[in-house]
Amino acid sequence: MLVPKQNVSPLDMSGLSLKSDQAVLGGIFYFLNIFSHGELPPHCEQRFLPCEIGCVKYSLQEGIMADFHSFINPGEIPRGFRFHCQAASDSSHKIPISNFESGHDQAMVLQNLYRFIHPNPGNWPPVYCKSDDRARVNWCLKHMEKSSEIRQDLELLTVEDLVVGIYQQKFLKEPSKTWVRSFLDVAMWDYSSNTRCKWHEENDIVLCALAVCKKIAYCISNSLATLFGIQLTEAHVPLQDYEASNSVTPKMVVLDAGRYQKLRVQSPGFSHFSSSNQEQRSNTPTGDSPSGVKTSGQNSSVRGRGITRLLESISNSSSNIHKFCNCETSLSPYMSQKDGSKSFSSLS
Repeated sequence: MLVPKQNVSPLDMSGLSLKSDQAVLGGIFYFLNIFSHGELPPHCEQRFLPCEIGCVKYSLQEGIMADFHSFINPGEIPRGFRFHCQAASDSSHKIPISNFESGHDQAMVLQNLYRFIHPNPGNWPPVYCKSDDRARVNWCLKHMEKSSEIRQDLELLTVEDLVVGIYQQKFLKEPSKTWVRSFLDVAMWDYSSNTRCKWHEENDIVLCALAVCKKIAYCISNSLATLFGIQLTEAHVPLQDYEASNSVTPKMVVLDAGRYQKLRVQSPGFSHFSSSNQEQRSNTPTGDSPSGVKTSGQNSSVRGRGITRLLESISNSSSNIHKFCNCETSLSPYMSQKDGSKSFSSLS
């Protein structure tokens, strides 16, 4: 008889000791994700078609220590759902649903995954995934076990509970699950180097199972590692992209030229900026301007940027057309009074 497993609270951390900072820093976690060609309706026996798997070995102290990635042969597409699966793939990871040479046998992929997570005898390390992906990943693991002789008691936990447990250990208070989910769902590393698998990188596709796992590690490093005094390395976050995101550019881009000009006239704080800017323009040679950028001369009045001048020209054109129409209307009665003559509009 199977005994259902009890729910584990975030404070217990599934048996992982968090009694000291050193235990947290030295703890090794595995982040796992499995992609599918969509989700089939509940009445179908096969709910998911696994097509890609990614996993990373991580610790706060060392960052990402190793990673595992493989494409999976999803098997035969259930009859009547080929279009559904193709549409789901096209709108997400874009992995071909059939005749994909990189797809491997499910039993072999699962065996390699378990060797990666549990290479030596003993207790299994904790394995985590996002709470929104847990049902899919669990189902795919059980489905892949059916095609192999491997049976393992791998308990899949949620990374949100991991973050909550670490925060409770460090600050003795529990953060909200909404905040935890929001800081895990960032897009700043979507295009970072060495984040996606080779196939998704070459095809410039954001959604990748390996990238999901690596970005979890990046987010935890970015938010938690520094709290424990850890110096971030390339194993924690992509340093080049991390430093670029934290730098401030002194350039200002004006998107609403009309509003900018209005503020410039009304606000006294713009007076110094205007005078210094005009002096700089008068002392700057025309040849030093960037390619494709026109600068106004010394005698030109202060005007908006290109969009403002465009709107002014359209306004002037419409007013001229309106004047012409009024002129035509006033001339038409005069021309019609003459015998045997045609109206101005008919002559045109």
